[in-house]
Amino acid sequence: MLTFGRHPNSVIAALPAPSMIGSVARLGLASLALSAASLLLTRFDGNIAFIWGNTGLVIAALSLRPRDQWRWLLPAFGVAMFVATACFGMGLAAAAPLLAATMTEATLPAWLLRRWEGRFFDRVTGVVMFLLIAGIIGPLIGAVIAASAISLLTDANWQRTAIRWFTSHGLGTITFTPLIMLLLRGDVGRWFQAPLRAQMGPFAVLGLVAAVVTGVFLQDGVPLLFLPMLPMLAATMLYVRIGAAGSILLLVAIGGLLSLSGHGPVHALPTPPLNRILFFQFYVGCAALLVLPVAALIKQHRQAIRDLSQSEARFRLLSDRSADVILEVAPDGTILHASPSVAQVAGQPPAYYLGQHGFTLVHPEDQHVLWRAHRQALANPDIAHIAQFRSPRETAEPTWFEAALRGLGGTAGQGLIVILRDISARKATELALEIAASTDPLTGLVNRRSFLQRLRNQIEHCRVGSSQGSVALVDLDHFKSVNDRFGHAVGDLALQAFARIASATIDRRHCLARIGGEEFAILLVGINPKEAEATCERLREAVEQLEVELPNGMLEIESPRITASIGLTAVDPASDPATILNRADEALYRAKASGRNCVQVAD
Repeated sequence: MLTFGRHPNSVIAALPAPSMIGSVARLGLASLALSAASLLLTRFDGNIAFIWGNTGLVIAALSLRPRDQWRWLLPAFGVAMFVATACFGMGLAAAAPLLAATMTEATLPAWLLRRWEGRFFDRVTGVVMFLLIAGIIGPLIGAVIAASAISLLTDANWQRTAIRWFTSHGLGTITFTPLIMLLLRGDVGRWFQAPLRAQMGPFAVLGLVAAVVTGVFLQDGVPLLFLPMLPMLAATMLYVRIGAAGSILLLVAIGGLLSLSGHGPVHALPTPPLNRILFFQFYVGCAALLVLPVAALIKQHRQAIRDLSQSEARFRLLSDRSADVILEVAPDGTILHASPSVAQVAGQPPAYYLGQHGFTLVHPEDQHVLWRAHRQALANPDIAHIAQFRSPRETAEPTWFEAALRGLGGTAGQGLIVILRDISARKATELALEIAASTDPLTGLVNRRSFLQRLRNQIEHCRVGSSQGSVALVDLDHFKSVNDRFGHAVGDLALQAFARIASATIDRRHCLARIGGEEFAILLVGINPKEAEATCERLREAVEQLEVELPNGMLEIESPRITASIGLTAVDPASDPATILNRADEALYRAKASGRNCVQVAD
């Protein structure tokens, strides 16, 4: 079965919801009423209305509604303006072309201003764009279309008609859009719902504006057109958008009606009536250009203050609840704020550190590390800089901190935020891992990898300075027979016994390492070769007297006796570690060949 057209259910789904139908109808009726009022009250000599506020309604409504609702709003506004022009304006013949002019000057600014989502009065840039697009470009395009149509239908002058259209529609858009925007957003409704005491202030200030405007425009002897600007600015500064929109509306309503009735400084101008009206429109436009940007700037400033206050409140909350220490530091290093956790970490309450230098929390030997990071953070405030240092507090184990420093507010001139974290446990773990990686697990001596690194360092010291050193290789004689006769457990005890006696004999400034099974190495630093040979001889004699303590189950067995053969060579700055060790190994080989239990020095 074939069907043509759209399915009934899809048609029903495309219809607007009842609530939106009511809203669109109300906006259409408002557009009709506003258009009719402009044509009936401000139109004279059969031409264009003196003030046209309907464009402001269309821009405000389209800016606040989603784009998918425009397909219902645009027909409603179009019907309203067509009916108003046909019934109260220039008749049915002019209704269609004038509708094209008014809809173009309204929809184009609404489309161009859609990026602000109806919030273009909240920022100075938005106000500037509104004044440029909705107050100038839109009315200018509408004036070209309307003047062309009117000049074809009547004998009106095209240029004069275009100027009158541009000024009246531009004035109406600038005047009515802010107030209508507040009405449609519900700001005016919320203001009226506020307690009477809260309403008295705006009423009083706007009453003052009305009184000043009335006083200025009731007389025409003194040119006091500047005087209303003062209470208008006061209303704007105190009540922002409501003050600005209300002031402009009062200026247009009171000043316009009194000027049309033959009163006010404008009426005293020695020019034709049309020029007086154009001057008044220019005057109102200047007033709008004065108060609307001020309102946006104040709104923007207040929002920035609220954001800053909220940000500071969040910062204080995080600072108070954080286990890390959060400091605010001046560029010279003075502590301006310290979080409560500083008492647990550093031992004193926050008030104790205020006004003190940040070095109060740093060990003297590590202050250069933090100062370097401090300078880097001042030079590059957008990058976090990390420094690790010890606390000056005397404890059994050193307390380590990690500091993250960053410029406050993106500018170094405002100081720094410093976050301190206790990393003592991590440092202890790192130290334990480092020790494990560089230590022989059986004897507790330095292992081969760590010994070679120290030997490389000593070669460099000998190369660039006056330091001197020697390397000795020690091999326990006939150690395999100890393992074979007594077992590997006793062999391990023998190695541990040698490590103890060697550590007791060799000065701690030297490096003693186990580099093989029963082979050991000694790096002797800061002594001449003869002193090194004497040190090795003392070690040989101490080993010769060594008795290995056996386990309880082997007490009836005679303890193994061990001796040591030692090969000694000087550290040559021109050689590498492998070459030096080979020379010491050759000397060790000669010691073994000479009957063992002796010290041989490399040639």
